[in-house]
Amino acid sequence: MGKKALRTTLLALMFSLLFSLNVFAAGLTQDAAGIHYLNDDGTYAVSTWIEISNLWFFFDANGVCVNPTGALAPNDADGCYQVVTSYTPFVTEDVALLNQCLTNGTVVNLEGQYFITPQAATVMRNANRAASDTTVTQNEQLIEEETVVEEQTKIYVYITATGKKYHAINNCGNTNPKNTRYVTIEYAKQRGLGACSKCY
Repeated sequence: MGKKALRTTLLALMFSLLFSLNVFAAGLTQDAAGIHYLNDDGTYAVSTWIEISNLWFFFDANGVCVNPTGALAPNDADGCYQVVTSYTPFVTEDVALLNQCLTNGTVVNLEGQYFITPQAATVMRNANRAASDTTVTQNEQLIEEETVVEEQTKIYVYITATGKKYHAINNCGNTNPKNTRYVTIEYAKQRGLGACSKCY
């Protein structure tokens, strides 16, 4: 083998190694943190949906897949928040706020108009949704607590099928405890029953 052929072979080998260093196999990877998606450029998918084999997978801000079984379409179920992909118009009269947003990159100036970047809109949307979910949960908890308090403050009495009075105890006078019913005082009053003079 001549020097020229050897040099050509070595150069070809060097170029193939050089170009292969920047080529990544896109696809799913897994480590201790969870499942990730490696892009063609060697970066990981972050805060985005990826379609794989007709299923959609959401990768959070840390690049971890939050729905490993996949979804038929991108959606908000199971905390898989939608990713905003368009620029949202930004209008404000607060100059300080505008300057702050331009400085931190959440707002950009495109041909004299201001827009919220898709990344910033995604963060805001998901933060608002998380806050909304928390508010709904807190409201549900308050309603549940109010129901418990209301249930605890209700007054219950004993009544019989044919009696004209409600009782504080189930064996008042000739009342047979086996034939009494335990009901709210409102229910008893709605039936026209009055308080027993012996019990109350």
